[in-house]
Formats: sequence, structure tokens, C-alpha cells
Amino acid sequence: MSGCDIIVVGASAGGVEALEQLIRHLPTDLPAAIFVVLHIPAQGTSVLPSILNRCIQKQHKKKSLLKAVHPQDGAEIQQNHIYVAPPDYHLLVKNGYLHLARGPRENSHRPAVDPLFRTAARVYGKRVVGVVLSGTLDDGTAGLAAIKQQGGIAIAQDPEEALYSGMPRSAIENVAVDHILPVAKIAAILVELANQPIATEVQSVSRDMNIEADMAELELGAMQNLDRPGKPSAFGCPECGGVLWELNEGNLTRFRCRTGHAYSSDSLLAEQSEALEEALWNALRALEEKAALSQRLATQARTRNQPYSAKRFQTQGEDAQAQAKLVRNLLLKGEDNGHLSTVNGQIASSIENATPVTQAQSNENLKASTTFPVVAIGASAGGLKALGEVLSSLCADFPAAITVVQHLYPYHSSQIANILNHRTALTVKEAEQNEQLQPGKVYIAPPNKHLLVTSTGTLCLSDAQMVHFVRPSVDLLFESVAASFQTQAIAVVLTGMGSDGAMGVRAIKQMGGKAIAQDRASADFFGMPSAAIETGEVDFVVPLQEIATILMRLVTKDNL
Repeated sequence: MSGCDIIVVGASAGGVEALEQLIRHLPTDLPAAIFVVLHIPAQGTSVLPSILNRCIQKQHKKKSLLKAVHPQDGAEIQQNHIYVAPPDYHLLVKNGYLHLARGPRENSHRPAVDPLFRTAARVYGKRVVGVVLSGTLDDGTAGLAAIKQQGGIAIAQDPEEALYSGMPRSAIENVAVDHILPVAKIAAILVELANQPIATEVQSVSRDMNIEADMAELELGAMQNLDRPGKPSAFGCPECGGVLWELNEGNLTRFRCRTGHAYSSDSLLAEQSEALEEALWNALRALEEKAALSQRLATQARTRNQPYSAKRFQTQGEDAQAQAKLVRNLLLKGEDNGHLSTVNGQIASSIENATPVTQAQSNENLKASTTFPVVAIGASAGGLKALGEVLSSLCADFPAAITVVQHLYPYHSSQIANILNHRTALTVKEAEQNEQLQPGKVYIAPPNKHLLVTSTGTLCLSDAQMVHFVRPSVDLLFESVAASFQTQAIAVVLTGMGSDGAMGVRAIKQMGGKAIAQDRASADFFGMPSAAIETGEVDFVVPLQEIATILMRLVTKDNL
């Protein structure tokens, strides 16, 4: 008889930190195989196996049998192996081996958690343990329900502990979860279940589960099956435009189109929100181009002494400008977007939505803002751990204000400030509109808002268009700090994918500030630090544990 030796784990935002903590608490020898799906960009490079292996090495030296890998298609399942889904491939469990498939995205992700959970439940039934960790929305909920349906065990991270509570909270609300635990305690349960003998017979699998599992690998029979699960809905697939079929399982409502794209209710709503914003930006661009062209044609008509044509073009241009203003107001949601805006890296002042400030207030703010330096930190994937290490090494009377952009999921609240508050003597809070910077405090950009700083030391939150496809943007924070604080600005680029922050580092250096980048050896993801270093403008490239020491040296008055 076997124990629960097939452990499937799903995570998204905040998942790297949760997975590291889970792996640290596992023993050196685990009679089970672990399968991990972490949401990552399709075009990205995943170094998660290296991160987990480094964690195992640090915890157990060379004594552990655990090993994390990106598996090859068809790899045999072995105990003590941690199989991590590679970018742009679903990780699917077969009888004794693994399959990597570029099937349709589920909940807008590939790899997605649900296909892993569903295929494991179909093959191994009661031997499966499903674990849902930190993440937004609800990928993993339907898969966890499939595991329970086949007699397996369901575990969710305590939402109060998770950096993003969406995924574990959805699982708890929609599935009869067996254990709700902090990550540190989940490992002990996994060890206990892996060593606890159970009957290995597999329950019969429902027709709907078989079809959905086969769709994840574009199996021809499932794709051509006209008698598909669910019933046609009134909604279209955001990805391919096909009709979505609605599936109801208890309180859980899901959607899947003919080609296999699948969505939970929350994921579908989020995807529609993204599509709506994209459509509005396209409309704004088209209207502004129409207004500009109409104005040019009106000018040409006046030059040619064609007054009627000039008036017609002038009217068309004014109408387009009025319509563009309406669309712009929809995009900005009528909110106060502060004192700064930026286009293509160039910072420009904007007082259209500025909160009035008296001359006396302005003088007082300017005086306050120039008495201490401002540190601007940018991070992305793996950033919570890096931020925690830097901030925990700084004292409560740190003589500078710290602003932080950590790439976040839009439309979802973040627990970053709360978590970091428990790791540092500094005061950490989520930034608020018109808040005044103070030394010894850390201001975190909220989800889906650019964080900017004015020359008076006032924080501004902006809904301006995404930069590098992210909002908040590291570049915008760095550029605003550079323009506002010049030689008193310090940029720090931590672990992360992509190149956000590189343009901002240039701005910091052009205005006489300093720039620090985390080195390759200590960075979980080296994309952002590498892009900053390649500008040739970085003053210090150092291990993570040395950044706080350099910051302390730079913010003392003798070194400014």
C-alpha cells in the first residue's frame, strides 16, 4: 500500500516565498513526488528549480535527497523529486510519467494549476494531496474540487498569512478543504500523509473530468466531442471569441470554450476588465489621432482659402477632442492623479488634477523634502524576500524616506506592507495620495497605481497608461524621484524579470544620484538588475546582504 505520495502544489503572486518556506520545512527524504505550478509569463525564463535547490542546499547542505527540476516531456515520476512546470507548458500527470502540453490556457495561464490538479486526481485518486498557496483570483479551486471528488486530500494556506489571499480563500470557500494552515505547518502534514498507508484503488472518473483533462493537451477526441460538459452561456471567450459553455459544480461556476480556454467566474471578470481597458486605450489613441489630423486639415484648408472645409475639419477635430476627454476620464476613473505625469520617460508637470497647496505649505513641504534623501526601490519576482532582507537590516531611525515599487497583480489588495512590517523596525505602509514623505518610513505602491513623488515630498498615485506592461512602474518612480530630489536620490534595483527600472536608473544618474543593483548570485531573477547594470550607470553591484550597509553609508550627510 502507498501513502499520499502525489503532492500537487499551485501558487501565483507571492508563491516563490511560500514555496521556499514550504521546501525548507520538508525532511531530507520524502517518500513522495511533488509537482509545482507557479504562474509565470510565457516569454519568461523560470529559475524556480534553482531557487528551490538553493533553499534545500542552505537548509540541509548536501544531505538532502530532494531535487527540484524542470522535467522533460515523458519523464518518469520519482520520489524526492520536485517537478516544476516550465514556462508556457501545462504540467500534466500521467500513469507513472509526466506530460508537458501547450494546450489552451486556463484562467488566462499556461502553466495553470487546474490542469495539474485535475490530471493527478484522474490517475492517482486517493494518493493525491492538493496544496493551494498564495495567489490572486482562483486558479486551483476547480482542480482541488476534482481532487476531493476522487478521494484525495485538500490543503490551503491560511489566507491571513498569504501575501495574496485570493487563491487559498477561493479554495476554502468553494471546496471542502481538509486543512487550512500556515505554510510552516503544511510540510508536517505532507510528511505525515506521505507515510500513512492508504488503499490505492482509484474511483471511477466522471465523463466531464475526462473530457476536461484531455482538453488540456488538445486531445483530438475531446476537442471534437459535440456533447461537451455544461451548457452554452451568453458570454464569449476573451481569448478566441468563441461561445463559452457554463459548468456548475455546487457553488462553483466555470466557463470553457470550444477550443478549451477555461475561466472561473473571477478570472473571466478580470479578463473582461483587461479587455475593456485595452479597448478604451485604443479608442483614446484613435480619437487623439483623429483630432490631430482634423486640425492639420483645417490649417491646410485655411491656407488654401477654403473656409467651409476649414470649419468642417475644425468641428470634427473639436468633437474628437471632446470624445477623447470623455474616454480619458473613464480611464482615470475620475480620481486625483497627482502632480506628475510621464510620457516615454520624460517627466512633465500636470496640475489638472492637483490638490491646491498654499504658498506657505509649498515652502514648508520643499524645506522638509530637502532635509533628507529618498531611496527608491524596484523589485518584481522574488521581491518580497529581497525587500524583507534589505529593510530588516535598517534601523528605525534610518535618516531617509524609502519608496517601493514591487510589481503587483492589478485589482487585488496586497499584504506586502503588513508582512514587511513584521520583518523590520521601520514603519511600512501602503502609499496614499498626497501623503508627505517622512524619514524612517517605507511607502509601498498600491496595486494598479503608479507611485510618483513631487519636489515637495508629496506622494502621488496615478492611473496613467502602463509602462513596460506593468502598473505600478519602477521607471516612473525612479524618474519622479530623480527629478524631485536630484543628488539626494538613491535607486535600488532588486530581483525581478524584465527590464523595468533601467530607464529610471539613467534618470537618477543624470540628476547626480546613486544607483545600486543586486548581483546575479543573490538574485532569484536577474532580469531587472541585469538591465540596470547594462546601462553602465550603476554605482554598486553587490550581494543582497550588503545593500543595507551601502544605503546606510550613502544616506549619511557626509556622503551626499
